[in-house]
Amino acid sequence: MKYFILSVLLIAPFLVSGQVPVHFYADDSLEINADFYQADPFSPYIIFMHQAGSSRGEYREIAPRFTKMKYNGLAVDLRSGKESNYIQNETAKRAKQMHLPHKMKDARKDVIAAVNYAYKTSGKPVILFGSSYTATLALEVAKDNQKVSAVVAFSPGEYFSGHSVKKTIAGLSKPYFVTGAVKEKPYITELMSETNSPQGILFFPEEGKGRHGASNLWKKSADASEYWLAVIVFFRSLEDN
Repeated sequence: MKYFILSVLLIAPFLVSGQVPVHFYADDSLEINADFYQADPFSPYIIFMHQAGSSRGEYREIAPRFTKMKYNGLAVDLRSGKESNYIQNETAKRAKQMHLPHKMKDARKDVIAAVNYAYKTSGKPVILFGSSYTATLALEVAKDNQKVSAVVAFSPGEYFSGHSVKKTIAGLSKPYFVTGAVKEKPYITELMSETNSPQGILFFPEEGKGRHGASNLWKKSADASEYWLAVIVFFRSLEDN
């Protein structure tokens, strides 16, 4: 009986939260940590990616809402980050220990690894969901990757030296939902000005000011309900097509 109780205690956190730890590898052999939020084994995946200095913990209260919409979720620790909501970024710590490149632009390898993992698991194209610098990576990776069907990007920008993100994503024709704080509207609008998706949405709140990144969807965000409504409408539009 004591062994049964111990087993229940060990798996209880996953039963309560609905998340399970998974691991996969980038092409430079870096092991990547992620939290898997399961809706249905055959449902498409949303890959949730954190902002700078953050971790997969950024999506602790966000990802479960998407499982109710019948999407599997994969909240990934990328090699550039630290912690969020008391969740440490294990991938970033490991990259430093292995002396691997771990700047923001280097996390592209991890994004591609996550796309490949999710696509292989479900057999369906994935949706990339990024926050700040990973919103930019999401747009860039989605441009020509046939394993990506759509993008949600919170506060993308010209975060990478050496090339123009605006030029890189020019001609992006896949469905996207791009947003940020109201004060970010001018340069986000400029960033997206050369895309041509018939299902491309730029959203900024009318009743509030918003904030930077995916934390707009946190309960404590003053404008969370307005952002959530817009995001849900976008996902419903994907289901209708």
